[in-house]
Amino acid sequence: MPPRGNRKILTACGAVAFTMLVASCGGSGKPVSVNSDATSTSTVATQSEQSSKHSTPTTSRSSKTKHTSKAKTKAKGSSAVSPAGTSWSPGSPGTSGPGVVIVPAGGQPGGGSPAANTGPPTTVYRPRPYDPSKPIDLGGYPGVTPAEQARAEKLVRDTLRDLPKYADVNVAYADGYRSIGDALTGDEHYVKWAYANDGRILDTKHPESLVYEMRNGKKTLVAAMFSMPFGSRFTDVPDVGGPLTQWHVHNDLCLADSPRDPLQKVLSGATTINGPCPPGSSKAGAAPMLHVWIVPNKCGPFAALDGVGGGQIPPGQERLCDTIHGG
Repeated sequence: MPPRGNRKILTACGAVAFTMLVASCGGSGKPVSVNSDATSTSTVATQSEQSSKHSTPTTSRSSKTKHTSKAKTKAKGSSAVSPAGTSWSPGSPGTSGPGVVIVPAGGQPGGGSPAANTGPPTTVYRPRPYDPSKPIDLGGYPGVTPAEQARAEKLVRDTLRDLPKYADVNVAYADGYRSIGDALTGDEHYVKWAYANDGRILDTKHPESLVYEMRNGKKTLVAAMFSMPFGSRFTDVPDVGGPLTQWHVHNDLCLADSPRDPLQKVLSGATTINGPCPPGSSKAGAAPMLHVWIVPNKCGPFAALDGVGGGQIPPGQERLCDTIHGG
């Protein structure tokens, strides 16, 4: 049987070994408290034995703290793992359907090393360009409510459904649409003036104007242009898609009745914004209007024309160019 002093040393060493075993196998990574002072039942010892008794446990606690810290570090370093039910690798987040990216918890969309996992994956919406041949999705534009998005998407879908019957300009002419004589701009407007004050607003079956793109002498139907009744102002327009749908006016264009066709008004000149038109002409384009494109447009499905054809927008607003959905 070992001498009493040696038994104390063996007891302390055993406690240290037990502490290391618990710290490395504990699983939770939490420090485990173990009482290494196994000498409480010893009898009266000599002064040198008492000194040994007090110094040995101190060494044991120091060793225990060191190994417990290692266990904490090990547990912390192994916490960046995939949540249950998901599979991913850093830099390659999974996807679920068009326009949707599943980003692992702590990760970044499009790649990068994830941080420690803190919960389930996050669904991040990725806007898609406007493509009339695909399901209409105008999500992702800042400041647009779900209700506004739904109304804007419905207006586009209804226009795509109803407008193609006028793909042949002769059909439009037979239905009462007449050119305002702006083909030289590259985009020619055919207007049915009987619809200007008919009480119908944003009616895709009765659009006030059709826009044909002129290229190499060929007319291609590209958009509808919906107009408010004569005398309307920006304060009278309905909220369709919030920031997605920007109305405009033409306060600097003058139109006159055609002497040859009672159904036609043609551009007769330009004036300053809010300036007067010559006698026999009027600002028929001063009522707010909104384009809806049935072909991809670099500034989205509700963009105005470029240049002088863009008209004037409400005071305090910036010109809309929806590059998020631009095609």
